[in-house]
Amino acid sequence: MKTKPLPDLPDLMPKRPNGAGMTALALAVMAVLTASSLWGIPLAIPLGLAATVCGVVGRRRVKQDKADERAPALIGIALGATVTAVCLGVTIWFINGLSHLDERPEDLVSRGGKYETPLNPGGTARYRDGVRVTVSKARRVPNLPGDVALVRGDLTYEFTVTYVNDQGKPVELAWNGIRSEEKLLPGSLTPTGPMSPKWDSQHPWFPKKLAPHEKVTVKMHVNTPPDTTTLDFTCAPTDYRDEAHWLLPLH
Repeated sequence: MKTKPLPDLPDLMPKRPNGAGMTALALAVMAVLTASSLWGIPLAIPLGLAATVCGVVGRRRVKQDKADERAPALIGIALGATVTAVCLGVTIWFINGLSHLDERPEDLVSRGGKYETPLNPGGTARYRDGVRVTVSKARRVPNLPGDVALVRGDLTYEFTVTYVNDQGKPVELAWNGIRSEEKLLPGSLTPTGPMSPKWDSQHPWFPKKLAPHEKVTVKMHVNTPPDTTTLDFTCAPTDYRDEAHWLLPLH
């Protein structure tokens, strides 16, 4: 007697819940919601880590045939790890920004150059944004013809100021490159530089801006009484930039 095979019966066994996986999913959702606000980002990091750990535990339970629900554990791992990585990166970036809050691109970073630590001839003042200023030695030259600022008996000295823009964007210069000059002379005298209109037209001055990676050198002249021994020279290449300072012996 032939009998018909019995049809496949549905699996009537209840699915075994994955508590760790469901916990991972819940923690991951909480981490995403918490990270949606700026102040919640630090709190979202431990939530994301907890979701990742619970997800790993839940996935292991499925592999060990102790639970049947794999999806919540996998979703918890993916969301938890992603939120943790993103929030951790944002937190590190924010803390790093706070640590450099007082720094400006225009700050001097060279070992010398500030007023209390002047540079010697040939010294270079370096700024944080890549701008460099170098001042050469001062040498005695004949008085410039047509110098309207020349006083009888004064001596004329020449030195060069070189600007270098090492960054990839242009730099606007202040007052055509030299914002201020100070000279230490006997009797607290402050001589003015020469620069007649004829001299200015024949000798280029600093441009209004430096192009990326541009280098410009300009000759400077100053008239001093014959007993002057030192030239105190300061300049700020751009507005709101620290002044760089040199002491130039006059021989």
